[in-house]
Amino acid sequence: GGGWFFHGKTPTSAEPFIGGSEYAGVVRQVGPKVKRLKVGDVVCGVQDIAMSKSAGTWAEQTLAPESHVIRIPDGCDITFMEAAASAMAVLLSGDMYQRAKLDEVSLKRCLVVGASGGLGTFLMKLLQRHKNVNVVAVCSGKHSDKMKRLGATEVVDYAHSPFEEQLKDQDSFDVVFDFVGGTDVEYGGRKVLKRGGKFITGVGPRKAIGDRVLSCSEWYGWAFGLLWRIVRGCFVGHAYEMAGAMPPVKEDDFIRTVVDTGARPEIALEVSWEEDALREAIRKVASRHTGGKFVINMEPNGGGDERVGE
Repeated sequence: GGGWFFHGKTPTSAEPFIGGSEYAGVVRQVGPKVKRLKVGDVVCGVQDIAMSKSAGTWAEQTLAPESHVIRIPDGCDITFMEAAASAMAVLLSGDMYQRAKLDEVSLKRCLVVGASGGLGTFLMKLLQRHKNVNVVAVCSGKHSDKMKRLGATEVVDYAHSPFEEQLKDQDSFDVVFDFVGGTDVEYGGRKVLKRGGKFITGVGPRKAIGDRVLSCSEWYGWAFGLLWRIVRGCFVGHAYEMAGAMPPVKEDDFIRTVVDTGARPEIALEVSWEEDALREAIRKVASRHTGGKFVINMEPNGGGDERVGE
């Protein structure tokens, strides 16, 4: 999905397309100019497949620039599956969390739209650490128990009616986190935000932006629409912020967001490196009702659940 420039040339049998961007594993080889990493280091990261056209990660091995690789500290209590699902969560959910600037003193109300997905569940775990933050989750009702386990004080099922209608008689929110995108969520968010609050989106004004390649005009329309909303936020009583950045993930951000907090991605499905299993997993991801992260286990013996360093 995304703009036309996010995509490389048409794949051929000689140069096939390799999907995937997140990974975790062990360094097998390093180049002659590599200084920070060594063979045997346990690492993870997210490839810059858009701008740098880095190699995909749905393969037994991948190639990454040293500066893009996160070395997982010795003694970190994390599995390879969790590490593989962490980098994008740091890049987006971690940035959304930092932008909210939540303290440990004043009482805050936060609304998470799209809370049950792979990135939403990670943000829920970060918010769960704050005893002074009241979190309301918007998602499918079937994920209600999971959301309450992750700290939600209330779960709003979007299938019943627009979330702003269900919340109209409640106190307004300091922060609205948006993992869905589109004008409907933006409109609803404005309705329930306090004056001076923040609407923080990881998607922007176009819903399901990753479903297909956008034309040049469509992409520029999305970009200028986003810019207009950010500027307008200076005058309408609440801020509009677009979170996330292009890869790579900074190692310091990984340490701060994953290692120091103890937050781990919610793994909804682990699939083996087999065609039928992969096809089914991709269909579920496309449904946008995953309930967490999907991870491909490249180990033929089904490893990957062992702790890093074991």
